Amino acid sequence: MDDVNNEKQPGKTLVAPSRRLEWSAPFHWLRQGWGDYRRARRISICYGLFFAVGGVILSLLVALYTSTIFLFSMGVLFVILGPLLAFGLYDIPRQLEQGETPTLRHSMWQIRHSAPNQWIFVVVMLVIALIWMRAATIIHVFYPQGAEPALEELVTFFAVGCSVGALFLGLVFGISAFSLPMMVDRRVDAISASLSSLNAVLNNTGVCILWGGLIFLLVLFGFATGFLGLILVLPLIGYATWHAYEDVMQSEPDG
Repeated sequence: MDDVNNEKQPGKTLVAPSRRLEWSAPFHWLRQGWGDYRRARRISICYGLFFAVGGVILSLLVALYTSTIFLFSMGVLFVILGPLLAFGLYDIPRQLEQGETPTLRHSMWQIRHSAPNQWIFVVVMLVIALIWMRAATIIHVFYPQGAEPALEELVTFFAVGCSVGALFLGLVFGISAFSLPMMVDRRVDAISASLSSLNAVLNNTGVCILWGGLIFLLVLFGFATGFLGLILVLPLIGYATWHAYEDVMQSEPDG
């Protein structure tokens, strides 16, 4: 397939410029994503079923094997498979915008075509995860000693822990919010895409917090329905993320 010629040319700067977003933007992205889901219902359900079945299997495995090594391995697997499947999801609204009928074959081709950037992104995520785990271990050392620690000590401990966790979570969200669809749409490397995504999030902090909250609620709904909701939720989030990228990233650098 010769879709490489349809990709946008690489940006001239390391960090692509971003637009300022309205507070209503996340809801608009979800409406657009729902439109894509309806137009590509069959392939969307296929992706959704994969996520739902995978969630059930993962839950059963975690219930059977509760060792730290196993849980860490499952986390690594999630970090690897997440971006891989996301590349395929983002290709569906892209095909629709080009006037094509989305196919699973083309989506799988996009996953294979984007593999080099995906592996770089995975390495970045793993490094952050390892640093995060190390920071959590260090913080745990300062847990109050004694059978009955004072309330002030507990509040301080949890405040520090939550603050550090929020910092890492914000970093992960910042570099992943728009970077993956950017790598699908343009010939940019994983580092440039991640920095561009982080810049866009910092430029629209409030709106992106709202968007992250909506994603959390949708995923929570998917889990609360025994993973059945994931059939709808995860493809919807993927399509909405594609439209979020298109909305926030300027096509050409300023100036």
